[in-house]
Amino acid sequence: MTEPRDEEYSDELREALEFRDVPVEAIEQIVREVESHVVDSGEDPVIAFGPPSEYAINFAPRSRMTWFWALIVSSVILASGGAYILISGIFGLLSSATLWGLPAWGLIVLGMLGIAAFCMLVLAATARSKRRSSSWRI
Repeated sequence: MTEPRDEEYSDELREALEFRDVPVEAIEQIVREVESHVVDSGEDPVIAFGPPSEYAINFAPRSRMTWFWALIVSSVILASGGAYILISGIFGLLSSATLWGLPAWGLIVLGMLGIAAFCMLVLAATARSKRRSSSWRI
């Protein structure tokens, strides 16, 4: 696969497979098979296999897009909301201002809980991804 379009196809296929949580060993094997076929046949990879994102669906059909976006949105809300509430609580200790009628110490605890929930969410997503990739077979 010496042509730039062939290398581009391999790179896009690798990215699409990584996005679907396919293990690295399986990705390398799939990409090697595609490259080998293209070299042997001289065929355009898009004609032979289709677009990289569609070909990747054959190996990991259940896209995790919904899970991915839910994770992104909830992470942003928990991290930024927790930080905002924590900072409001810290500044509340310096002045008599309150947020939502809560005392400063209550805001600090609530903010810390939001940040802790964010950390737990990230750890759970990491563990889920590792568990799913360890049971993955080609």
